[in-house]
Amino acid sequence: MPGLALYALLSWPGVGLVAALWLLSALRLRVLGFDRPRPAWLVRFVDEPVFWHWGAGLIALLAYPVVAGALAIWSFVAGSASAWWDGWGSAAVVSYGAGLLLAAHALWGQRLRVRVCRVEVPIPRLPPELDGYRIVQLSDLHIGSFDGPRRAQRWVQAANAERPNLIAVTGDLVTSGTTFYDTAAEVLGGLRADDGVWLVFGNHDQWDNRRFARALSGRGVRLLQNAFERVAAGRLVVAGVDDAYTGKSDLDRTLDGRSAREPTVLLSHYPDFFEPAAERGVDLVLSGHTHGGQFAVPFLAERFSLARLLGQRGRGLFRQGASFLYVSAGLGTTGPPLRIGVPPEIAVLVLRAPAGSID
Repeated sequence: MPGLALYALLSWPGVGLVAALWLLSALRLRVLGFDRPRPAWLVRFVDEPVFWHWGAGLIALLAYPVVAGALAIWSFVAGSASAWWDGWGSAAVVSYGAGLLLAAHALWGQRLRVRVCRVEVPIPRLPPELDGYRIVQLSDLHIGSFDGPRRAQRWVQAANAERPNLIAVTGDLVTSGTTFYDTAAEVLGGLRADDGVWLVFGNHDQWDNRRFARALSGRGVRLLQNAFERVAAGRLVVAGVDDAYTGKSDLDRTLDGRSAREPTVLLSHYPDFFEPAAERGVDLVLSGHTHGGQFAVPFLAERFSLARLLGQRGRGLFRQGASFLYVSAGLGTTGPPLRIGVPPEIAVLVLRAPAGSID
């Protein structure tokens, strides 16, 4: 579609330009699989324009049938077959132009504007003295060449500003590889909460998780790998299940030794653990992984997103019986650094105790 648009504008040189941009896009996407630090000027003046074009081309491909269809109707009404034939190139130009505008918003607008989502969650077994307990959740940071330490430090500042009782980080701290391990650990070491910073790994953190675990531990971040701990003077259980992608997850082991009467918050990178966790009496599961779809129809993201198309939960609060799941839209991106209809988020979960006592 960009080729047709640029051909209409520039003739054959436009096709050559599109071919060069396509090659750059393919090479850059491949490099994301082995993400390494890149000079800021290279990211700003090469990588970002390449993905701007990539996003515009994808949007244009989706928009073209609508634009071409509208042009066909207009040509029919006007009674001019030649206008319809001549309009193929014009439809491509309009579609690609609209794609450039929306992709620019996705790359330099929505992707960079973090919203803070505050949600109250009733926990039947929560002691009255913990009513109002604040858990700040960060997920899917994907720290790397696009979302670097400066941006991540702003996320940390925003999280700390919420004065959390506990901070939960639900995996995918880096984009890929091991080169950003120390950077991510240093950034997360700046998080502050009364009852500590607790973390589980995601599928993108598995390149050398022993090394990563040491880096995080050295900065005061507490990693949960199929284990739980008690916080808030022993009145709340925080548990973490290990990564399912590598087959290390074991929910039974994670919750072994916990009393069924203890209010429990489970950190799980994957939302898929919600149902089995609810069956085991877990009160709240905090997850990420889906990025809310990352691409969704604006204003209709809850129903029409890439996550829903793939049969996954997008983002937000879900309930099964007395148990709740919160799926974060995350902060970073996977693949192309674009977000459409799903802004990055920091979640603040406020736990609420029941008005009366519950057995």
